[in-house]
Amino acid sequence: MINSKIKIFNDDSLLFSSYQYYTIPFLYTMAMILISYFENAWIAIWIVYTLIPFLDEFFSLDLRNPTKDEQMKLEQEMKFKLPLYSSVIFDWISLVWMINFLLNNEIQILNKLGIIFLCGNLAASNINIAHELFHKDNFLDKFLGTLTLARNLYIHFAIEHIHGHHRHVATPKDPASSLKGQKIWNFLPQTIKGSYLSAWNYEADLVSKKYGSVIRIQNRMIWYTFSYFIIPCIFYYYFGIMGCVYFLGTVINSVVYLETINYIEHYGLSRKEIEPGKYEKVDIRHSWNAPHRLSNYLLFKLQRHSDHHENPYKSYQTLCSYEESPQLPHGYTVCILLAWVPKLWFEIMDLQLKNWEHHKKNVTSQQVHEKMLNFIFKIGIITTMLATASIAL
Repeated sequence: MINSKIKIFNDDSLLFSSYQYYTIPFLYTMAMILISYFENAWIAIWIVYTLIPFLDEFFSLDLRNPTKDEQMKLEQEMKFKLPLYSSVIFDWISLVWMINFLLNNEIQILNKLGIIFLCGNLAASNINIAHELFHKDNFLDKFLGTLTLARNLYIHFAIEHIHGHHRHVATPKDPASSLKGQKIWNFLPQTIKGSYLSAWNYEADLVSKKYGSVIRIQNRMIWYTFSYFIIPCIFYYYFGIMGCVYFLGTVINSVVYLETINYIEHYGLSRKEIEPGKYEKVDIRHSWNAPHRLSNYLLFKLQRHSDHHENPYKSYQTLCSYEESPQLPHGYTVCILLAWVPKLWFEIMDLQLKNWEHHKKNVTSQQVHEKMLNFIFKIGIITTMLATASIAL
């Protein structure tokens, strides 16, 4: 891929820098300041869904891959853990703070919806952080990853993702892989229900083989399922019915956001069935990548998703971008919104998929690029109008 955009970044220096990964803690801080002083979250939403996509369009792509020696050094750098840990802390603090703020202030409905939407979006970004953490073997990472998933009432995601999704991705057996032509609202019930059942079946089989019965205290899914009722009750106890409603609003938002990411990450891609029920090995051809710089930093290199699936235990700072992997027409912050406009999504992504299957490398046609720019411009108008209207209230 030709990296012909504006080059103001030193990729060699940024490779060993962790500062760019503090974007999420920065957004939490900025959101709480904007909400505290202006009762307004739409400015932060404008930054995420308008400013970052426009900057991604003009800044050079994030294509620098670490060498094997550099990967070994990067894996040993504790400083890359700190943005993850701080984001988990910020998420819980902001959730409690946001509920208290909404309960104790008279806020216009537009601004209230903006606050819940932003809090849910940031919570979804923390599911991504939990995803990074629960892929690791040490206790602290797994604990913080589980804690973050508990806040989103989605702890079973850790079981299903590792033991289901990574095994069955891009096959009919994976509920979290979307088919070509499948609309997002048809995909959501498939993946939400299917992921829970996949996690339950895996855990039931594991516990049954080891202890002779599914109903055992060692069955994590029993505890996780109970927690989905207990945690909202805790919020109800401390914050009342409206506090619980606000909490559940952020949960629904974050889960839908997460599963929309799953939708775009593997849309239309499939592994070849080499014999009945057996598929070719997962490799870098079975996930969509996006090398757009700022959204890549925002999401801790999640957009280098092909490498993650081929090497699931690599830390985010060591992931690589490959020319041979299929390429999304823009970063996740744009494609997540695009997925909710099915007609345009199919127009763009089916053409992108066709180009990739034909060339077996990343080819974004001028037609696709123009459609994406037009979509980004329209989103910019909408978010600007919402931000302006919220200020005028």
